[in-house]
Amino acid sequence: MNQHAACCCEGAVENVIESPGIVAVRPRPTRAFALTNRSCVIAILLSILHAFIAFTAALDKSPTFDEPAHLTAGYSHWLMRDFRLDPENAGLSSRWAALPLLVRQPNFPRTGDSWRHSDDGDVSHEFFYRSGNNPDALLFPARAMNAIVSAALCLLIFFCSRQLFGIGGGLISEVIAVFDPNLLAHGALVTSDTMAAFLFLAAMWSYWRMLHKFNARTFAFCSGAVAALFLTKMSAGLFLPMAAILAVLRIRSREPLLVFNNEVKGKSLKAAAFIVGSTIAIGIVVFVAIWAAFCFRFSAVVEDADAREVWNGYWTRLLQERTPTANVISFARDHRILPEAYLLGFAYTLKTAEKRPAFLDGNWSNVGFRSFFPRAFFYKTPLSFFLLFLIASAAAAVRWYRAPKKIVGDLLRIAPLAVLVLVYFGVALSSKLNIGHRHLLPIYPPFFIACGACAWWLRNTKTRFVPVLISVAIFCHAAQTLAIHPDYLAYFNPIAGGPARGYEHLVDSSLDWGQDLLTLSEWLRENVKPRDPVYLGYFGSADPESYGIRATLLPRKLPDAAPLHAGVYCISATILQHVYEPEHGRWVSNYEDTYRRALAWHDGYRKIDNSPVSSLDQARSEVFQRLQFARLCALLRHRKPDAEIGYSILVFIIDDTTLQKALFGPSPE
Repeated sequence: MNQHAACCCEGAVENVIESPGIVAVRPRPTRAFALTNRSCVIAILLSILHAFIAFTAALDKSPTFDEPAHLTAGYSHWLMRDFRLDPENAGLSSRWAALPLLVRQPNFPRTGDSWRHSDDGDVSHEFFYRSGNNPDALLFPARAMNAIVSAALCLLIFFCSRQLFGIGGGLISEVIAVFDPNLLAHGALVTSDTMAAFLFLAAMWSYWRMLHKFNARTFAFCSGAVAALFLTKMSAGLFLPMAAILAVLRIRSREPLLVFNNEVKGKSLKAAAFIVGSTIAIGIVVFVAIWAAFCFRFSAVVEDADAREVWNGYWTRLLQERTPTANVISFARDHRILPEAYLLGFAYTLKTAEKRPAFLDGNWSNVGFRSFFPRAFFYKTPLSFFLLFLIASAAAAVRWYRAPKKIVGDLLRIAPLAVLVLVYFGVALSSKLNIGHRHLLPIYPPFFIACGACAWWLRNTKTRFVPVLISVAIFCHAAQTLAIHPDYLAYFNPIAGGPARGYEHLVDSSLDWGQDLLTLSEWLRENVKPRDPVYLGYFGSADPESYGIRATLLPRKLPDAAPLHAGVYCISATILQHVYEPEHGRWVSNYEDTYRRALAWHDGYRKIDNSPVSSLDQARSEVFQRLQFARLCALLRHRKPDAEIGYSILVFIIDDTTLQKALFGPSPE
């Protein structure tokens, strides 16, 4: 930012009114109006730039693990009015992404066994690769829809920050968001993460506004945002304690409440009753919206006996442990308080969060790590952001030192942001679902908004050092983000060793979500001879063959499979770290003992005729080949890859000596 920007800030805002609710400004009528219009145009252009960068980056990426299932479910919801697929995501984000498909009307596998058995993975695979559809034609319009949501998030960040810190602060916050690699990584993906981040901020900010100035517009905006949040992600339940904290803060405040421009005295019984009543009214709107989203029908499936049997099995497994939460969900199901698909999605989300394999800094766990999200936040966040946040914090400290009376008012103004971060991050610390840094996405917008406090330096400092430092930090923030284009999902800051060493710290959706098949295909075409053996250990749901990749998939499950040979081994980071395989973690002695026994069986196994393979031989073969591949990965974890495809697929050129050592040498770990 320069002196001209500082002047703009001064021209737009003379004095911030010390109100703990909505920050009002006293504008200079003509110039302020012109500056406001100009800033809005700049903000819109910045949000369009963000959407463009995110979408063009996604053009170079194959479908990530969750995208096919997410999009297939959204299209099936529109097409069939049936909600058997992907219930854990509530449906709004997937239906939003699927809107372009209603125009094209691609073929949908509505009669196969996978559909009858409610198999998300198989149905989505059939939809994308076996129904005569072009996968890219399905995916790219849906990604464009999500890029629109990401652009809207950048705009919302600008408007929130502008209300707190003026035009300069709003633009600073938005520029940080526009070039944030984490928002860009997920901005155009067909998942619910970006929409959840947008709606958490919209719900909290609009609720706090409504608690200060109630009218038809603020109530409609707030209730709409909260309802949309509950229809986007099951973590929306965290809004309840957040709202409770804000309501208590507002009830204890002495500031009057404006109800249709009529003033209600603060800290009074009437004000408290109105706050509680309006909050209950929002709850009613959310309740009706959930039923409306599921066509006011309880059953998730439509007249399908096979699917009904599958769903009954789901319920049995999810509610078999009679915990208090399971009893509440069972009661809600039995009394049909909410639609079946919504209840089962909530139950499934809670169940999968109880125990899930995780990887962090060379360690494995079945119940997650307490330090997972703090470390992920530290590794995946640009250092330039930390610098800007430090400058903003220093600006706040100086402001409060000079005028201590402003502390309470300022803290109340940022209350929705602070409560969102504290509650959300506090719950994340106790979560055992450590599968991705993306689950922290909702806390980033409040931090970006807080960086808008840097504008206080621009208005109040007489030296040029701080404005220059802010400008340099913003420039570095944008430059380092553009430098890693289009591999935003693989971004790691220099302290973590950069993206080339990301697989040593985090995997799964923090780095490797199956997104680099297209890049791998191009690399193989340019660097590998057609007759060279190629092996692929792929973590994802896309079809490698659809990208022209002709490779032996690992681990194999055929009793008579040919032995491994020297060649090119392309292994996804998540597969290399063996997070979700039965033999996950380090290669320990019991793995080695089991492998030696399986190897002895395999050496003695000879198929002397053409009789069918027995189920016992099939099972033994699967165990042997799985262990063989796990042992190879254990050796490769201690070797630098020969190439990194998008930083998520690691390529190893393995000769006969290395292969023999991996399969028959001493235990690798």
